Amino acid sequence: MPSKDAIVAGNLTKKYCGNVALNGVSFSIKRGSVVGLIGPNGAGKSSILKILAGLITGTSGDVLINGISVAGDAPHAKEHVSFMPENNPLPDHMRVGEYLRFRAELKGVPAKKIRANGEKVMRQCDLYYEARYRMIKGLSKGYRQRVGIADAMLGDSEIVILDEPTIGLDPHQIVGVRKIIAENRGTRTILISSHILSELETVCDSFIIINRGNIVAAGTFDDLSDDVCDRRLFFAQISGVEATIRDLFKSCGARISTFDNRSSEDSHAVKFSIADESCRALLGKIAAKNDLILKKFGRVEPTLEEIFLHSTRRCRDQDIGGEQ
Repeated sequence: MPSKDAIVAGNLTKKYCGNVALNGVSFSIKRGSVVGLIGPNGAGKSSILKILAGLITGTSGDVLINGISVAGDAPHAKEHVSFMPENNPLPDHMRVGEYLRFRAELKGVPAKKIRANGEKVMRQCDLYYEARYRMIKGLSKGYRQRVGIADAMLGDSEIVILDEPTIGLDPHQIVGVRKIIAENRGTRTILISSHILSELETVCDSFIIINRGNIVAAGTFDDLSDDVCDRRLFFAQISGVEATIRDLFKSCGARISTFDNRSSEDSHAVKFSIADESCRALLGKIAAKNDLILKKFGRVEPTLEEIFLHSTRRCRDQDIGGEQ
């Protein structure tokens, strides 16, 4: 029975002239899932993507692509992967449709399917009417990105790796990329590296966060929230005198992160963190105060950006790994 994992990295290390880019990382990606790879500049993301695509080799450790060792059989493993690099190099002297037909041939698409496949990805990427006959050298950054995405989606590659796919795209085009990803979810494994965290939060099933060559967090959004974020973060809208509110929150051990006036009627929006048992005591004290009115109260769910900042800050504080 084939493995449920499309990609399995085991103790993967990469060094450049003695500098550690990847420090023995291990992770797995399930078949048909959409996974976001996140990290600061120089964290080791590009090294991971290039090793998975078979462009470079690791110093030690290995990666299995659909059970095939990249270190042991890179040509065979590469047949299962389609890669769109960040810089997206394209030949200026070719027309868009011509280039995609050429790429389809290189990817081994059967001759009778080349035209249909090319037209399909051009329609998906809004290139069919606008750019299929245009020379690549005259394309804007956004159009070049769309050609790169179309190229990555050509053929029958089971694993698609996209490095910063939405850079240069306008909001309408980004929605189009989301649609492409949604159409391929479940049938292809898609790994996306991007600094646009809000976009990854929208399209990805799970995430891998890397910093200083180490994986500092991995899992679904809920897993990461439970693991790395303060789940005792709350918000409240409360009416009353600011000094009274602050003193009351402080007496219960609450740490106020934001305190904003909502109106001229002494209504305040408060974001704070507090222990669960202390939260109950705080609510009781507010209810007992005749000069305070609690209008809204609830738990604050973290964003992917907050999870990322927390994870990478924790890595920095613990001083793990080396710089790339």
